[in-house]
Amino acid sequence: MEKNVGKFDNSKKTYEAIIDLIKIDIMNGKIKPGQKLPPERELAKKFNVSRTSIREALRTLEILGVIKSVQGSGNYITGDVEKSLIESMSMMFLLQQIDSLEFYQFREALELKAAMLAVQNIDDEKIMKLEELVSEMAQSEDEADRSALDKQLHDTIAAASNNSMIIQILDILSEVISKDIKQRRSEILSDPDNIKRLQKIHEEMVYGLKQRDLQATYAAFTKHFDLIAEYLRTNQDY
Repeated sequence: MEKNVGKFDNSKKTYEAIIDLIKIDIMNGKIKPGQKLPPERELAKKFNVSRTSIREALRTLEILGVIKSVQGSGNYITGDVEKSLIESMSMMFLLQQIDSLEFYQFREALELKAAMLAVQNIDDEKIMKLEELVSEMAQSEDEADRSALDKQLHDTIAAASNNSMIIQILDILSEVISKDIKQRRSEILSDPDNIKRLQKIHEEMVYGLKQRDLQATYAAFTKHFDLIAEYLRTNQDY
């Protein structure tokens, strides 16, 4: 790693300033994913700080998912921030800084964009899979099975967007509120009327995607979101 020529920000805590300089090296391509960082003593000399400050900076970067510490080997750049995002958003949800409806609204906005992209990018193989899932949902009389099929259908549509960012964020949101989603899916699908409504909506979603029809797909997803929002408002105080 070349000697850092960035300006050391004295207005920040030492470890925070070190993190900023490491970020600059990453942005400039001086440090790349998979690369091993120099030993603590070299970093301390490079930044002209104590090894204690270096350790604090490295611990913070590890928590953020930027680096991974391998015992007996050293610290490596990973760029795996999914874990830290899940933990941060989980705490926001648990501390009720964001309620269920807000989480679902954000998730649905991403799902809708994923669906619009899927109209353009979905292949015949995924269309066949969606049709199979919808058919299995229609035949299944098991609540847990229908819930699992419902998740597979939405995951398949998200994957068909071919947008890795959207897919990753949707995965994170699902992980954050996985128990909540599972419970609500089960509650919604325990009502025979909802089962019929959702089945029809899912069939319309798949039909729109099969026809590569943006308008039909948008309309079907809007119906789906309206049903979920209706349930959330009915069953919680907002």
